[in-house]
Formats: sequence, structure tokens, C-alpha cells
Amino acid sequence: MTVTVEPNHPLHLDQLQRLVNCHLAGVVPGWRVPAGVIASSLRRASRAAHDPRVADLHTLCAVEDDRLVGAAHVLRYGTGPEVSPAYRGAAELAWLLFWPEAEAAAQALLEPVRELVARWGASRLYACDTSLPVPVVSGVPESWPHVATALTRAGFESVSGVEEVLYGGRLPDVRQDPPPLPGLEVRAVADEPGHRFRAELAGIEVGSVEWSPDLSFGGTLPALAGWAELCHLRVREEWRGRGIACWLVRRTVPFLRMAGASRVLIALTAREEAEGAGSLCRRLGWEPVVRLEQGWSVAA
Repeated sequence: MTVTVEPNHPLHLDQLQRLVNCHLAGVVPGWRVPAGVIASSLRRASRAAHDPRVADLHTLCAVEDDRLVGAAHVLRYGTGPEVSPAYRGAAELAWLLFWPEAEAAAQALLEPVRELVARWGASRLYACDTSLPVPVVSGVPESWPHVATALTRAGFESVSGVEEVLYGGRLPDVRQDPPPLPGLEVRAVADEPGHRFRAELAGIEVGSVEWSPDLSFGGTLPALAGWAELCHLRVREEWRGRGIACWLVRRTVPFLRMAGASRVLIALTAREEAEGAGSLCRRLGWEPVVRLEQGWSVAA
């Protein structure tokens, strides 16, 4: 059968949702995106309100005998100061999804994508930096080998060593352990986004942790209810190796529980993992969920 490529149409939405959610299930089990969120992420006006860096976008669908077998979502970035220099005037294949047995769909989609990018006059085409309309996830997960193969065949390359790993698990238990240093205290900080805590010793900040306690965005993504993200965890170098990081995380767990969280996700670079952040996650009961290869691009 012949694969045809056509612009996205509302009639594709049910099949597109299945395609998106089957791929997403291979990243974080149980995560799903509602059809309305997917549809909104593909509309120019909605996308511009969410990300003013994006000047234009298109979604293409690969169809075989009335069955949607693949889709590609392409962005064009503007040239204003809100866009980082590397992305000014560039384009991005935000996501490329297709059923693993439908390799012809990937080939059929990539040709019009390149033609569109050429019409835009973009000098560079990135891939999968934005990814699906969910938080935290970006890049090509190891559970999508068919996508990585298709990108490689199309001439894309990922930057060597640019890899991210997602760790996840339940909130750690709250223990009534004394602080690792006498006089060490935790203080909440009124800071954007408002969920930052400092570990202070005699008024000096020795460490801090920042949480995003609701990855469902107020129920917009109901399957992500109960998930929190550990966005930032830092202990000043001269105070490391004393158990402050684990203690600080455990001391802020009651806040997360009040916010309705029961599970945690944290994104680490491969370097951070190797330098000890992975060991810290395991001490807190969190294990690797998936690895994502990042930095894909090709000259347009």
C-alpha cells in the first residue's frame, strides 16, 4: 500500500492520540496526553501564547489506507531577542512518531519536512528538543529505536555525550533524623516558581532544593496527577559529603504531600549522573526510568 502525506486534520486526532500515547508509555509508564491537549499544542495561536519564540508551525500526517501510521510536527523559530542565538531563524522537527513497522511513513514524512524547512529559509534543522506536549521529556528515548534509526538515515546526528536520564519513584519516607550538622535549618524561599527551600547554617545558605509539585498543570494532564519534579538540588562544594542533600529532600517531602504529590521525576545529564547525582537518587529510592539522546540536528 502507498503512504500519502497530508496536513493534519481534526479527523486524525483520535489516531494521533493513540500514536502519541503509545510512544509516551515507553517513556514514563502510565503517562497519557488528552486529545484536547494534543490538538491545542498543534494550533499556531495556542503555541505562540505558550512559547513566543515560535513563529510558525506545521503538522504532517502519514496515512496508509485511511490509517494514520506516522506524524511529524515542525516549528520555525523567530529572530527576536527572546530566541537564543543558536535557534534564531532555525527550524525544529519537534517530534517524529510512527509505528515501528511503518518505516515508509518516516521516509515519506521527512521529505516534505525538508521541503518546508527550505521554504522557510532555515539554515539549521534541530530534532526532538521540544518533543511531546508533556513536561520534562525531551530528546529521543532509548525506547524509540525506530525513531533514532529514521533520523540517522535522514542525515541527523546527535551531539556525542549529550544524554539525559530520567530517574523516578515514590516520595522518600520522612524520617525524624537530626540534621547532619548542628543548627542546620530549612527555610522556604519566596522565589519563582515559589517552591524553593534553603538549607541554612547560622544564616548562611549551604544548599537548596526546588520543586515543581504538580506536573499535571492543575489537572490539564490528569495522568500526571501526583507527579512532582525535582528541578534543582544543590549543596555548596565545601559542604558536600555530609548528607545534607538527602536530608534536605526528606525535610521537604511533607510540603509535596500537602500539594498532592506521591511520585517524583528528576532529569539528570549523563555528567550529573556520573558525578554522583545518580547515586544520590538511588539512596532516595529512585531508579532510572529512561535515557534520552539529545542534541539532534542537520544542516537544512
